[in-house]
Amino acid sequence: MMQLQEEQRRLEEQRIRLEEEQRRLREERVREQVQVSRAVGSSDRTTMGNPRSPANKTISASLPGGERSRTYAPPRAAPVTSSPQPIGTPYDGVDDAELNWRLDSYAMLSDYTIVVKRALPGAHAPDFEVDDVNAIDFVMDSNAPKSDVYYVHKAMIAVGSRRSELLGRRIREAETTSRPDGHSSDVNVHETIMLESAADAMGIVFDFCYYPDKQLDINIHNAVPLVYLGKRYKIRALIDQSEEFVATHLESANAMHFLLDSYLFQLDDILSTAIDVTAAHLGETVDFNPIYRLPPQLFRRIILSKDLDCDSELLSLIVYSYCGEHHAEDIDVEYLRELTKVRLMPDIDPKVALMLLKFYVELIFDDDEGCDIMDVLKGDSLMQRCIAVAAKHWQDEVYEPLLVDGEWDEKKEDPTALHRALPSNLQNYILEKCVIEAKHDFDKERATIEAHEKVKQAEIADVTKSFDKMVKDLKNQQSGKNQDKESLKKYLEEVETKVMELQAELETQKERAESYKQELKRFRRVPGIHNFGEVSSKDPKIVDKTKCTYSANPEHHFPLHRRGDRPPTQMPRMTMEFENLAKENGYIYDDGHGDLLPVFYYVNK
Repeated sequence: MMQLQEEQRRLEEQRIRLEEEQRRLREERVREQVQVSRAVGSSDRTTMGNPRSPANKTISASLPGGERSRTYAPPRAAPVTSSPQPIGTPYDGVDDAELNWRLDSYAMLSDYTIVVKRALPGAHAPDFEVDDVNAIDFVMDSNAPKSDVYYVHKAMIAVGSRRSELLGRRIREAETTSRPDGHSSDVNVHETIMLESAADAMGIVFDFCYYPDKQLDINIHNAVPLVYLGKRYKIRALIDQSEEFVATHLESANAMHFLLDSYLFQLDDILSTAIDVTAAHLGETVDFNPIYRLPPQLFRRIILSKDLDCDSELLSLIVYSYCGEHHAEDIDVEYLRELTKVRLMPDIDPKVALMLLKFYVELIFDDDEGCDIMDVLKGDSLMQRCIAVAAKHWQDEVYEPLLVDGEWDEKKEDPTALHRALPSNLQNYILEKCVIEAKHDFDKERATIEAHEKVKQAEIADVTKSFDKMVKDLKNQQSGKNQDKESLKKYLEEVETKVMELQAELETQKERAESYKQELKRFRRVPGIHNFGEVSSKDPKIVDKTKCTYSANPEHHFPLHRRGDRPPTQMPRMTMEFENLAKENGYIYDDGHGDLLPVFYYVNK
């Protein structure tokens, strides 16, 4: 935004320089035209009926509205339309199809002249209503006051909705008053003095009066001068439009511009608004140089504005820089006290506390050279605040500068420790406050260290307790692991014992199975060739083989052998008597069921 404003300002300055150059050239052409007109005199009047005569061509060529002026394009030209002269129509030397104030008086038949002299700001600005013109500081051009001449028409500036009521009244009053010789040429001239920015805006005012359909050429740089010109010349429509523009465009980014212009032109309404806007955004300000260039009465109004919004410490820096560094010769003790009241500045920046105190003490002695500064200190809020801040920051503001001033020579240079430039009794008071504050800082630091040590001890105790708990838990876990290990060992031993028992039982069972196997081997099938004899009743050990009681093989057909019809009463005693176990395939016949069943016998060894 600042770059854009700077670029606009630069372009505006270029435009102003271009206008001044064009105005100078136009005035030179007007003077040349007047000289030519006087030279041709009656010759011009005799040839006026013949516009094609050589003399007439010479005059028309020399006029700004003649042949040479057809290529001239003045800056901010009015909306003029030019049309070629109809064939056969006498040429009058003017190309404008619309009434225009930019041409010379001859070409546009002007009946009123306004002369504006430019002046610099001063005690009589902005109206410069003073009898002694020597009291006015004019803008000089070639050892003469710089002035602008405008050839206008009374009907355009004094009549209509955009008229100047002031010029209209003066014109009418002058026309009713004639000089003794019967002439009233003074009614046709208005001379005035104004500031340069207002003089630069006069062309815009004439455009406003001449062309009702044209939009007002207003911006933040000429808005306040246009308000001033509207009020000075009582142009109601111009006042309304320019004041509306100011009201809608006055903001924090350009408030300082409006503030300076309104102060220059003594427009209190705009000035008050600009001051309040500046105060409301003072804390956001980046460039304070425009503020430091303000006169003391304006700076005071900003600081005391009801809309002030600024951090107290920043405000202390701004106030000291303005009062102590930029306007020290214009500030008195009451002015500084008013700007540093507790309600405005409860806190003071440590970097400026001693500088502000030193400046304030100097103002006090300037006001009352013989006063006792310690008596003033008792009831002075500003001094107490400055000393309190300096003592609170004793290390940076007093102690370290004292180290720098180890070999200070008061005759050769100012001390780095600013308190040394104060009265000795006030120095002692400040040092006492610093010692007290240092003791407070020491006690506070020691309390902080002790509290920190307690916290550390508590943390160590907590860590130790936590570590002990961890060790205990680890021991418990190890003990549990040992118990688990013992339990597992015991279990393994029990398993091993069980395994040994099972293995022993298995061996027993194997032996038993083997015995059963051997026992089972004692059972034999009765061979088919065997027959059962009859057991003697007298001696059971005697078997009569001749008497067959039963044959195991019903198919046996050996002689003397026959199937018995009684159950066998004896079994074979020894297996070996058969010699061939393959022959053990005998059967017994069950008549009841018709099945052949094997017959076994047990061998008792």
